[in-house]
Amino acid sequence: MGSPTITKLSDLVLRSHADYEAVFEHVAAHLQAEGGTIKVVDRAKGMLEASWKYGINPFGLRVTVHFTSPEEGIVELSLTGSFVDAIDTWGTAKKKAKAIAEVLPLPIDAAAWPIREQASVPASTQPAPAGGTVHHRGKRKVLMALLVFFGGGIGLHKFYAGNWGWGLIYLAACTTGIPVLLSLVEFIKVLCLSQEEFDKRYNYQAVRAFQWVW
Repeated sequence: MGSPTITKLSDLVLRSHADYEAVFEHVAAHLQAEGGTIKVVDRAKGMLEASWKYGINPFGLRVTVHFTSPEEGIVELSLTGSFVDAIDTWGTAKKKAKAIAEVLPLPIDAAAWPIREQASVPASTQPAPAGGTVHHRGKRKVLMALLVFFGGGIGLHKFYAGNWGWGLIYLAACTTGIPVLLSLVEFIKVLCLSQEEFDKRYNYQAVRAFQWVW
């Protein structure tokens, strides 16, 4: 079976008219061929994520591929690069995502690169999501921990997470000392979360104003 035809729309966005499953397997093969370790496989939500060693962290650099179906018969791919517990200050993760986008249109034998995942999200055989997209919200664990530690007493971390309702409550109750005690517990909780658990809570679900994320 030949490789699906994929064309670039921009540096980080590609499109294909091929079958979704074929495109999904094709992308997974390229991610592994480029030295990545598959960390997240979710066909239902249209997401693949692979990691590479960066510094002392064996899974420090990550590239996430989101699959959407803007219209019938079209699969659109958008790529993002990020670091685990770090901010992409110098654009290194974005450059990695661009490099992956460059090779995705090239043919590859997907059968030679079966998906070997160390994923926290179970694989699914459901079709590509129709319409809309599942975007990484861009929330960073290190920044969240810093905001909880230094500004938890006035609810800065709640505003950052999108829970602005709780942020206002923390701000209104800041003179009581209760938000400080709560934020100390939250600080420990954030530090204990793995990157996958943090992403699940803060990056891959819609967060409402008065939702308590724990």
